[in-house]
Amino acid sequence: MIALLLDSGYVSVEATKEAFAAMREYLRRNHASAPPRALAVIDYSQPSYVKRMAIIDLKTGRQSFYRVAHGKNSGELFARRFSDVPESNMSSLGLFRVGKRYSGDHGLALRLDGLDSLRNGNAAKRDIVLHKAGYVSIPFILLNIVTGYGPMIGRSNGCFVVSKSDIVEVVEKLADGGFIYAWATPDDNSRK
Repeated sequence: MIALLLDSGYVSVEATKEAFAAMREYLRRNHASAPPRALAVIDYSQPSYVKRMAIIDLKTGRQSFYRVAHGKNSGELFARRFSDVPESNMSSLGLFRVGKRYSGDHGLALRLDGLDSLRNGNAAKRDIVLHKAGYVSIPFILLNIVTGYGPMIGRSNGCFVVSKSDIVEVVEKLADGGFIYAWATPDDNSRK
């Protein structure tokens, strides 16, 4: 039963619809030279142990699911608070354009541009990127269960963080022009 829960992936239909609408609107206003290959949808209404990031191949419609961490001041098991303020250590919502891959403090990573001036326009200033960390893993979830913290992965300073074993695949799917859409239910959509 635990193995089934830890291996499940889920992103709500509502999150996916909003993500596609935001991407289409952005593309309508900003004529892209080439169509994007992929859209990642992150459903922060799901607990952190669930694979709550779906990367959708825009040619085939195929979805792949991954665990993704949220900012440490956004909540513990669930992300409930969001901000675009520097030093908030919170996740931001909305549409991001994936930029170039690079090698930084956390190894292979992706630069991101926030495309929503009200919710994530400071992403570059905040150094919000997609990178890897050891705290996004089943062993970390199990350690948190044993130590009484509950079945959660670690949390970031606001970046999108995936597991060490997934980073290469995620980067290959999203690099150079993909999109990421971070979503939460309206009740959890509070901003600071």
